[in-house]
Amino acid sequence: MSQDSNHAVYSRSNVQGSALGDEIVFFDERVGKYFATGSVGADIWALLERPISMEEICVALMEAYEVDRNTCFEQVSQFLGKMAEINLVDVQTPE
Repeated sequence: MSQDSNHAVYSRSNVQGSALGDEIVFFDERVGKYFATGSVGADIWALLERPISMEEICVALMEAYEVDRNTCFEQVSQFLGKMAEINLVDVQTPE
């Protein structure tokens, strides 16, 4: 996801996520499909309950995991890009 670190990202209201061990399983009622993510994805999803910037997401992840800033931004960007591609999240541009 080529996104400015100041854009706010948030989970779509029609997507339900449920914990399954360390993972989150999502159900998108619009398309009737399930999606799953690993434990880091579950941590990101928990942060998406409110609009949050990639910068804020990476700060939280860097505190929780041993990851450098560049790797974190690259991985979070890819994850959010996939989530946006399948319409699980929305991106809000700064006004």
